[in-house]
Amino acid sequence: MHRQAHHTVPRLHLPVAPHCNTRCGYCERQVSHKAASVVAPGVSAAVLSPLEAIDKTRGFLRRWGKKAVIGIAGPGEPLANEQTFETLNLVRKEYPGITLCLCTNGLNLPDRCEDLRALRVQHLSVTINGFDPSIVAQIQPTVTKDGRVYVGRPAAEILIRNQEAGVQSAVEAGMFIKVNYVVIPEINGAHIIDTARKVREFGAGVFNPIPLIPRGRFRNMRKPDERYMDRLRRLCSKILPVFGHCKQCRADAEGIPGKEQAR
Repeated sequence: MHRQAHHTVPRLHLPVAPHCNTRCGYCERQVSHKAASVVAPGVSAAVLSPLEAIDKTRGFLRRWGKKAVIGIAGPGEPLANEQTFETLNLVRKEYPGITLCLCTNGLNLPDRCEDLRALRVQHLSVTINGFDPSIVAQIQPTVTKDGRVYVGRPAAEILIRNQEAGVQSAVEAGMFIKVNYVVIPEINGAHIIDTARKVREFGAGVFNPIPLIPRGRFRNMRKPDERYMDRLRRLCSKILPVFGHCKQCRADAEGIPGKEQAR
């Protein structure tokens, strides 16, 4: 079902969330028209205000129809920006039946899950790169929570704890959870099976191993090839349904994946 929808249902990512609460080694946020050729998370031509976003949504739905999915995926962390909730509220009020989705690192998910439920957000993509703090600390070494900055293992422990609680709360609230796992062979490649098993226990519906795009601090690291990724997907598919068609979209993506219009 998810695979079929991915190729047939239009989606619009509204880039209203500029701030982030984690520092991920693979992330390189770019907000610039000069990044038009870059296809990667965290990239957007501009950041929209909530009013600009609802105007963008109106035009998109006139063109693509109301079976489209409206989502927020950055360019920062959606749950770390109040503009996310302002935008979702505007969209939900004007289009009560529209499907809403959101991408998150999960750090603020326990605190904002009730807000998402109230807005009837149906789908969440949560990026979880492992449950071993010694591994996660290498990938996401810094988090900001409640005004405090945490570094290293304490940062990883807070992130993991909140991801666990947040995913379980979202499942209990009736949301469908897809877990994204950024595969970095030298760091977390061997940890993927344990992660798939654990997110299955929490109630995730789909597991999405995605290859590292060498950017940011990890720009010199090896990108896993398709043979490596196919092997991991086959192993994970014995645990959870695997989503194998992710395009690692931009924060301002629009249209049907693979058939996007020029910006």
